Amino acid sequence: MSESAGLPLADDVQRLAGFQAATVAEAGCVVCGSASTTQPTDPRPAVSPGNELGPLPTALPMLQLCDEHWAAYHTDWLLVGWCVDHYAEALRYCELHEQHVPPL
Repeated sequence: MSESAGLPLADDVQRLAGFQAATVAEAGCVVCGSASTTQPTDPRPAVSPGNELGPLPTALPMLQLCDEHWAAYHTDWLLVGWCVDHYAEALRYCELHEQHVPPL
């Protein structure tokens, strides 16, 4: 164990920042797969009252969308749903999990 356990080293902080930037840069839109333009300050979806979706994560992850799909989502032209372990366009069929995606 390092003597500075608990204190991040400068190079560790830089590596973490690089990892986070690479993760965001590699993220694709959940609808079309294009590069995501999601910002950390963008709102996360919430479950609508009365929905019986089954088990959901305690905190939904950041929603990755491209500019076109963010615009559609913010103007209610795009419904987003949760399918087992990922976001997807609601009311579509998820081939990975072989089920329809219910809206949040």
